[in-house]
Amino acid sequence: MSVKLTRRALVSLLPVVGLVACGGSSDTAGSASAAASGEAAAGVRTDAGYQLNAVTDGAPTVTLYTDLQCPYCAKADPKYREAAAELEGTMNVTVRHFPLSMHANAVPAAQAVQAAEAQGAYVAMADHLYTHQADWKEITDTAQFVTLMGNYAEALGLDRTRFESDLPSEEALALIEQEYQDGVAAGVKGTPSFVVEGTKLENVDSATSTADMVAAFKQAAGL
Repeated sequence: MSVKLTRRALVSLLPVVGLVACGGSSDTAGSASAAASGEAAAGVRTDAGYQLNAVTDGAPTVTLYTDLQCPYCAKADPKYREAAAELEGTMNVTVRHFPLSMHANAVPAAQAVQAAEAQGAYVAMADHLYTHQADWKEITDTAQFVTLMGNYAEALGLDRTRFESDLPSEEALALIEQEYQDGVAAGVKGTPSFVVEGTKLENVDSATSTADMVAAFKQAAGL
């Protein structure tokens, strides 16, 4: 089993900027994010990413680009999920991976979330990883990392054998890379970053309250 702890160079090394984000400073947005199509419940994956609320056909989409090793993403995530609940029926709220090279274990952590998603536990694993960042962020030994992720999976009630088998999935790694590339196309350079219909927001970060997130997302979507 091979979970890469020395991650591939998906993005050049970027400095930490300010106290509300990991990675580089923001540019204006690039190409539009993929729009969700059809009707689907929360907890499914569409072209727009992993859905945190029920998909409303034709509604605008907001996407969080996140790095599971980023401490500011850990602060933003619970508020973003609260915003997803408030926006159900109004906006489609999604999340996508954007692992930064400054975080050596960001890709393996994303692979762990994808292995958990295969068993319906994307949010549960992501939440667990954010909560326990200090326990895994500096691990350099592959076997130790896999064992810890397996322990997490077991604690969440997942099939550990299946989870560990899914960890090195090339399909999952390709998805992580594609989501990263889509983030780059939308102007994302650091995390957490929020993109509404292809426009990266400059006024939302990890310090933004749930209410202000909701207001900013709706304003950006013209609602």
